[in-house]
Amino acid sequence: MALARSSDQGELRAAIEGLLRTWVDLDRQADNAARASREQAHRVARQLVGLRQPGLSGLADEVTGIGTLMSADVTRKLAEVRAPYVAEVHQLLGLLAPLHGVASVPPLAWSSAAVADLAGAFPAGFARDYVADLVKSVERSVTLELEAAGRVVSQPDVDGVMVALGSGFSDAHRAEGVALLRDAICHAVQRHGPQISDDAQLARLIWLKDPSGQNSWQITSNESVQTGHRCGVVCGGFTSSAALAKPIEALLEVAHERAGDLATFLSRNAGLSSSIGVHVSAQLARLEPGDASGYHGAGTGTRETRRDWVKARAFGLAEGRATVYGVAYDPIATGTDPGATLVFKKSGNDWRMVTCYPVGEPKPTDARLEDLT
Repeated sequence: MALARSSDQGELRAAIEGLLRTWVDLDRQADNAARASREQAHRVARQLVGLRQPGLSGLADEVTGIGTLMSADVTRKLAEVRAPYVAEVHQLLGLLAPLHGVASVPPLAWSSAAVADLAGAFPAGFARDYVADLVKSVERSVTLELEAAGRVVSQPDVDGVMVALGSGFSDAHRAEGVALLRDAICHAVQRHGPQISDDAQLARLIWLKDPSGQNSWQITSNESVQTGHRCGVVCGGFTSSAALAKPIEALLEVAHERAGDLATFLSRNAGLSSSIGVHVSAQLARLEPGDASGYHGAGTGTRETRRDWVKARAFGLAEGRATVYGVAYDPIATGTDPGATLVFKKSGNDWRMVTCYPVGEPKPTDARLEDLT
């Protein structure tokens, strides 16, 4: 078997996920067919229970038995249909494994296709872990076709959000908070504001279409996508102007209390650096479930699957077709260390806010507000 190149990772990931999603769909259809056959047989059997005609006393039980046999036959046929899918995915995983430092994938067991658990059909280790991560969110994941992404409007009207923002701040910090958000360098509202639709969030995650319209994005004549925007495996924003103001208000309160003003506070804690990211915990910001929403890449629960998801997205951009999926989530409700990240950049003696967005977990390089002096 020829060795795969690192440039093949995205295509391999897309092919593996496509086969697994087809497999999940087949499972669902088979389950529905088996359930329908049993239910229909039981309905007929119930109608026959009261019959007292000679020779028909055991007919209800016979009909019920037929339904059970039909269900078992569907299950057996499904195992037969599964076999080529299992073999193909296993072969593709064998090509992918060396690109993640895994020398090889063990061979399949003869009964792999009959295993009820999809991941359990594959040998333990890299293959099983990879498949398990890809299939666990299949039922909840969505994607956005290129045509739909093209219809998503960038640069949505932010004036209403800007007007409403003032009411989210206390009297003491309203002017400063609004000024930070209105700064030309800041894109917190434009990329993480409540006016951004779900489709716009998906277009950003799947197709790297900037919801602010600041970065270029176009569909070329050969249906590939050219974009100047960047995004990781997660995107999202605040669901209201009040929610967006909460972490900024919390930071300003602490900064003024500990240092007298924001610039002194940030300079003291940034040291020689000209930028700083600050994590404001959900508790300090008083952020609650429902204050934020977004999408994370489906099947990105491990380092390997995250890397390949990004490469599969790049492959999709070049091909002009959706090759990755996203899962809707609330970072405040589901995050292990939820809150908001505020990024500041120094300009002369002043500090300007670049962005503010909700997170489920902070980056390792972010400073925690409660630790700053």
